[in-house]
Amino acid sequence: MNELFGALKPLGLLEAVAGLQHPATLAELATSIGVPKPTMHRWLGALESAGLLQRTPDGRRYELAARASQLAFAILSNKPGGALRHDILRRVVQEVGEACNLTILDGTQVVYLDRVETKWPLRITFQQGSKVPAYCSASGKLFLALMQPAKRDLILNEMSFEKHTDNTVTDRNVLLRELAEVRRDGYALDREEYLPGLVCLAVPILQQKGRSRACVAALAIQAPVTRMSYAEILTKLPVLQTAAKSLAATLTHPENT
Repeated sequence: MNELFGALKPLGLLEAVAGLQHPATLAELATSIGVPKPTMHRWLGALESAGLLQRTPDGRRYELAARASQLAFAILSNKPGGALRHDILRRVVQEVGEACNLTILDGTQVVYLDRVETKWPLRITFQQGSKVPAYCSASGKLFLALMQPAKRDLILNEMSFEKHTDNTVTDRNVLLRELAEVRRDGYALDREEYLPGLVCLAVPILQQKGRSRACVAALAIQAPVTRMSYAEILTKLPVLQTAAKSLAATLTHPENT
């Protein structure tokens, strides 16, 4: 039993790192958790070896690694919470008539956690687990806009800005100006930036973390621009915002996760 409790302590550290708005140093984590630095060093080493934590490029700070995001992906996809969230997405599709997806951020990419397709014969299909670059997707721009600037800078430094369409923004300064607008407005648009002819609108799913609210996931709808213009997709914003609040409730209560 003691061995079990000992093994669970580093998991508490993993939870603490996930709750931070920026990568933290060993000293910061030792102080916040209340353990000696040698103990913290041992825990960080174990989580890093397990692929759950990784160091930032400067080697001084720690953040969640891809395996931790994949673990979160599996937990959030699990039932009964997964069934509740899928049903919310299904209702959005019924109301707006276009495909709807739930995403999380994994490093520099957005991962599709769940998706409900439209019944239109003309549609663009993404599978659960599909990934798209954050800088040219509505959900990705939302995540980038709502995170702490220091963390955003680290992620942007790791990105390879490629031109996917004529509308793809590859200039970092132009992107940062748009992210400021996204942060102000509380929603993001993909104006045919990843795939030609595809427009997307995304809103944040927020959770209270400490004294602030963090964007833990995003809800988005996608449509061919021939069927829904930029102006028309913005009329669906209230529907998405209401659904995002319902989704946030499924993430708040332990019995729904």
